[in-house]
Amino acid sequence: MANSLGAMSPTYWSRRMGRKLYKTDVFRALANFEEQAVLKDGLKVDRPYRANIVVENYTKGTALTAQDLTATSDQLTVDTIKAALLYVDNVDKIQNKYSAANAWIDEAGKRLSNALDARFLYQVFNANLTVDDASVGGTSGNGITVDTTNIVDVFAAVNLQLDLQNVEEEQRFFVISPHFYSVLWKYIAGKMSMLGDRTGENGNIGEYAGLKLYKSNNVTGSARWTPANNPSDEDTITIQGITFTFQSVIGSAAGNVLQTTSTAVTIDALVALINAGGVGDGVNSVSLSTANQRTVQDWVAVDGTTYIEVRAFGASYLTVTGSDATDVWTTTQQLQNLFAGRKGCVDMVIQKEPSVEQGSTVSAGKSGTNILPMTLAGIFTFNQGKNEMVRVKLRSDAF
Repeated sequence: MANSLGAMSPTYWSRRMGRKLYKTDVFRALANFEEQAVLKDGLKVDRPYRANIVVENYTKGTALTAQDLTATSDQLTVDTIKAALLYVDNVDKIQNKYSAANAWIDEAGKRLSNALDARFLYQVFNANLTVDDASVGGTSGNGITVDTTNIVDVFAAVNLQLDLQNVEEEQRFFVISPHFYSVLWKYIAGKMSMLGDRTGENGNIGEYAGLKLYKSNNVTGSARWTPANNPSDEDTITIQGITFTFQSVIGSAAGNVLQTTSTAVTIDALVALINAGGVGDGVNSVSLSTANQRTVQDWVAVDGTTYIEVRAFGASYLTVTGSDATDVWTTTQQLQNLFAGRKGCVDMVIQKEPSVEQGSTVSAGKSGTNILPMTLAGIFTFNQGKNEMVRVKLRSDAF
């Protein structure tokens, strides 16, 4: 005999919904917001920069040749607009135990702020200064495989780059990833005292080698794909779980990319699809699904003619595969791009802080509420800032 008494056991609902974890923003502690007062309205602010003059030897009685004096326009544009549309039906408002609107409104504010933070950290690609494998005794251009034997060399290389640009020491920072922090933790043998006191700023974990440290899981991940030859029909590559399929006839499947007779032209089509936010033109590519478009909107593809480099805002590092083993994702170019520099080297203007508007949907024939969280900002590295930041290329293929 087997009893079946499950129907007599009640199910109880918790007093709260499940907890979510979010990335920690660092941009408010590190960006320069001085132009925000200027751009309360309007679209752009211009901060022109001057050409350098050169001091020469003067010979008595001999005229010097006048040097050209030039100024170049340098403009920050408020053009980052991030939003999401949510809908909650009044039937659910009545019947749900929890407030769906309140739960997702809270999340939306954090997601919008994270999106601005990721774009702030992407500005490191504007840096004129780089620390890579050559900085610790390896190969120029490659990422560093960081470990306890070379991590101190990374700090030394960052400070050297900033020293050579006369960047004041008291304003220096270094945004590091959890992976880099893990190696640093092993190097200092877990002695938190070696990192000094925290500042209380978001993400700050102390100071090391004169650099204020900020830990972020929101740095830009990048990877480089170099096909050995023109991809064959039905070849695929997958980036962050999103698959692109090369086809000799374009077809209609999401993510198809036209495989032409030229490697360069095929790469052009893939680059165009990614930089259009995953929206295809129907001739050279087919649009991704709506869900995948939302992911790809936060990618930048760089066309190297014989390769493509994909950069993903806030992805920290990319997971990448391909169907053809000869078409390689270059391991030394699978990178976390850490950000060091002088506080204020990147300028930001937030014209609309992450906030929410709500409106009835009765006019659309639905009994409910549309919820639209949105933020409006400008993020830009002026000319001088490019000499005050360091891109630290950390190899991530082993993570």
